[in-house]
Amino acid sequence: MHACLLISEILKAIFAEVTQVTNGDIRPSYTTLYHLALTCRAFKEQALDALWARIESAEVLAMCLPQDARSESVRMCMQKIGQFRHTPIKRTIPCKVMLIRPLVDDDWATFHAYARRVRSLTYKFIQDSPGPELHDSAALTLLNSHASPYPLFPQLHELNWYDERDVLIPCLQRCISTTLTRLVINSEHWPSTLIDLIAGLGKTCPNMKEFRCSTPPASACSMLSDIVTCWDDLEVLKIGAVDARALQHLASLELLRELEILVPEGYTSDPTPTFNLVFALDKFSIRAQGIDSLLAFLAPLKISTKSVRLAIDTAPDAVYLNLLLSSLEEHVTASVLESLDVWVDRPYNFNANHVVFLSIASTFQGLRAFKRLTYLDLRSFYISISDDEIIDFVSTWPQMECFYFGMGWDWEITQSDVTFRGLVGILERCPNLRCLGIDLDASTPRLFDHQYTGVTREKLVDLNVGGAECNDVEAIGNLLAAMCPNLSHIAHAYPVFIDYEDPWFSDEWTKAADNWKEVQDFITEGMSDRC
Repeated sequence: MHACLLISEILKAIFAEVTQVTNGDIRPSYTTLYHLALTCRAFKEQALDALWARIESAEVLAMCLPQDARSESVRMCMQKIGQFRHTPIKRTIPCKVMLIRPLVDDDWATFHAYARRVRSLTYKFIQDSPGPELHDSAALTLLNSHASPYPLFPQLHELNWYDERDVLIPCLQRCISTTLTRLVINSEHWPSTLIDLIAGLGKTCPNMKEFRCSTPPASACSMLSDIVTCWDDLEVLKIGAVDARALQHLASLELLRELEILVPEGYTSDPTPTFNLVFALDKFSIRAQGIDSLLAFLAPLKISTKSVRLAIDTAPDAVYLNLLLSSLEEHVTASVLESLDVWVDRPYNFNANHVVFLSIASTFQGLRAFKRLTYLDLRSFYISISDDEIIDFVSTWPQMECFYFGMGWDWEITQSDVTFRGLVGILERCPNLRCLGIDLDASTPRLFDHQYTGVTREKLVDLNVGGAECNDVEAIGNLLAAMCPNLSHIAHAYPVFIDYEDPWFSDEWTKAADNWKEVQDFITEGMSDRC
C-alpha cells in the first residue's frame, strides 16, 4: 500500500504534469495554469510561479499592471472584407504596449510581485514586427527605474537579449545579476557601453553555465579571454576570439559540451609551441579569416567531439583545401566524429581564375578516416567528380543520413559529372539518407526509359540539385518518384554571382527553379494519391 501524499506533494505532481519539459524547454499549458491559479489559494502561488517562470515576449511584463496604467497589446478595428460584405467585421491588430500614466507605489508593488517569479526572460526587437511588443519607453520605465530594487528579477537564471540598440543597454544591465547561469546577447553592434557591460560579467555572473554572444569585435579578444577564465562551470560557450590562456582554461573544464570560437585576426603559428590542449566535447565550431590561420590555431589542439564545424571567411584555393582536409585527422578524433561541416566563402574572382578553386576526388581522401560520419556538409566547395568517384567516396559511410557535396552555388562554368547513375549509386550505399545535396547532371533521365527498377529509398525527403537544369519535368519527376517516393522538397542553387539587374539572367534562373518546383509538386501529388 502506498503512503499518502501530502498536499504539497500532490500540488508538485500536478504542476509537474502541466509544465512539461521538452528538449530542455518548458512548454506549459498557459490556459490550464491560469485556471489553476483561480481555483484556490493553495494553487495560486504555484500556478503563478509556473505562468511567470518563462517570459518569451517582453510586453507580458506590463500586462500585470492595472488596465488604466497601460495600453492593450492588441486593438480592435472595423474592416470590410470582400465586395459583397456590407457589415464590417472586427479585427485585432498587434500594438506596442505603452504606459499611459505614471506608476504609483501600488503599481510597483504589483510589478515586483510578478518580477520575482521570472526565471527566464527573452527580450526581442524586430523592426516592423507583426506581433505585440513592449514600447521602448515602457521598457525603460519598468526595467531601468530607480523605483525597482536590484536585482530586478531575483530568481532570473536565463536571459536571452536580441536587441542591439544602444538605448536599451541600461535595461540589459539591470537584468544581469549573480543569479544568471545562461546568457545570450545577440548583437552585431558593439558600442563601448556594451563592451564595458560584458567586461564585468566574469565577476557579476560567477556561476555562468552557458554564454553566447555574436560577432564581437577583434579588439575584444583580451576582454573576452579575461571573463572566460572566471567561469569554472561552463557547459556551452559561443564567443569571439580568445587567447591561449583562455583556451587552456576551457580545456580544463570537465562540463564543457559545446564550444564556438573565432581565430584571432592575424594569428600565426608559434615556431616553438609550448602547450598541447585536449578537448572532449559534443560540438566544436571555429571560424577563421583564412585556412593558414586556422591551421596554425589548430596546431596544438586535440579534439574529441561528435560534431565539428569549420568556417573560412575567404575562398581558399584547392591546394589549401586539400591541406586542411588531409590534416583534420591530426586534430580531431576519427573514432568519435559523427558530423562534419566545412564552409568556405565563395570566390569573388571566380570567373577570371576558376580552375584554382576546383577540388577533385583526391582532395577528399583524408576524410575517409572519419568512418562514423552520419552528416557531411561540403556544399560550398567547387567540385568536379564523376559517378564512379562519388560512389566510391560515399561507400565509406553506410550510415550517412545527410550528405551535401558541392551544390551550394550554381557555378555556371562547368557542369557536374554526377548523373542519375551516380545518384542511384549513392542511394544504394547510403540506405539511411534523409537529406542529399549534389550538383546533379539531370540531362539523361530517359536513359532509364521510365522503367526504373533500382533501389528505392523512402527515408529521403530533401534533395538539393545544385545548378542542375530541368528540361523534362515529367521524365525527371517519374524517375525521382520511383527512387525517392517520399521526396517532399527539392532545392535549386542560386548562381555564384547574381546580377539582379539583368532580366535575362533573372528569367533563366527563375525558369529552372520553377521547373524543379513542378517536379517537386509532381512527386508530392503522387504521395497524396497513394494516401
